[in-house]
Amino acid sequence: MIGKKVIDTEPITISEAREILMQKVEEKVDENNEIDGHQFTYEQNLTIDYVNKFALLDAEDAKELRGKLEEFITPRQAVKVVDILPEDLDDLRLIFTKERGNIETDVLEKILDLVDQYR
Repeated sequence: MIGKKVIDTEPITISEAREILMQKVEEKVDENNEIDGHQFTYEQNLTIDYVNKFALLDAEDAKELRGKLEEFITPRQAVKVVDILPEDLDDLRLIFTKERGNIETDVLEKILDLVDQYR
């Protein structure tokens, strides 16, 4: 990656990453599971397996939920919540343990209500 630099970054959910990855795979893959005549690399296969196992929502629902959560928390925190889909306040508080400041319990309950709608 010599000569390349990051211009911009944006946190995305695992579900959104899966959608992007699958689009790229479908564009280039042929009938022999090869891209442009080459087999997938070990890392590519691991990434495909990972996103397929751990993406809990489809990409549209993940984007929608992330947008709603960003009214209460930062985009990075919203991505964590969407990827994990916590079931109770204790699980949700664990996500924010290393964050600065405290999030009030009523805000956490609103977040859980939103998550429950997409579960």
